[in-house]
Amino acid sequence: MAEQHHLELPDARLFYRTNGSGQPLIFIHGNFNNHHIWEEQADFFGRSVQVVQVIRYDLRGYGGSSTPVSSFSHVHDLKCLIEHLHLDPAVLIGSSMGGGIALDFALAYPERVRALVLVAPSLTNQRYPWKMLWKGVSNFYQLRFRGSRSAIEAFIQDDYWSYFFPSPHRRAAREKVLRNVRNPDNFCRFSPRLALPPRISSMQRLNEIQVPTLIVAGDGDHPFNLKTAGHLSKLIPQASGAMFHDCGHLPFIEQPDKFNQTLLAFIQPMLSGGRQHSLQTR
Repeated sequence: MAEQHHLELPDARLFYRTNGSGQPLIFIHGNFNNHHIWEEQADFFGRSVQVVQVIRYDLRGYGGSSTPVSSFSHVHDLKCLIEHLHLDPAVLIGSSMGGGIALDFALAYPERVRALVLVAPSLTNQRYPWKMLWKGVSNFYQLRFRGSRSAIEAFIQDDYWSYFFPSPHRRAAREKVLRNVRNPDNFCRFSPRLALPPRISSMQRLNEIQVPTLIVAGDGDHPFNLKTAGHLSKLIPQASGAMFHDCGHLPFIEQPDKFNQTLLAFIQPMLSGGRQHSLQTR
């Protein structure tokens, strides 16, 4: 059974859930979401797979974590959580912005990372298409001038962001994403400028990643996100790729069973404490 806690930092409070024991799997959500977005993965790995510990947390400024009021680092927050839980080197599974955080963390603290799973990852300090940047800034200012409810509905109805939402024929997946996005605790709570990027662009250091890395993408994602995933697959030395067909930006929600099996196959050799030779299902 999952346990929920708060980690008290000098300038913030981070909400997190844990269950199981063994090889740590840390799930890092992306923008407009919180830890609930990983429910199918937490259920599968927390209840069905032995020798793993599932950790999900809300990034600062999302879900049940506190709102930033000054500059901070997502990488430092993750380091504090790992130290607080006394974790062995972890497998980091990050979606979108969460994938960028996982990558930045692996470059800053390589000894703390066993492997990376990057799902439609973004990269900090990356040059985004002007329209994507403009749309992102628009979300922030819409909230300030029109209120959260109106801004959120405008985001949902904007055809530009359609790749973010599962198609209507995947009703349960779409409703799950809509619930997360409609939670005002997940939508533009703070200025993105408060989140400090690494001093050196991670894109320039991809060859330094020396752990197994799985890049997951959906073929219906935004072309820029697919291009980013392709670059990572080519430039990270131990990278492999998994393309999910008929999926957008969140394949672990649209096709959770396939994603869980893909992730399980990837982590199969990475055993708790290095003492066992295979993961087992209950």
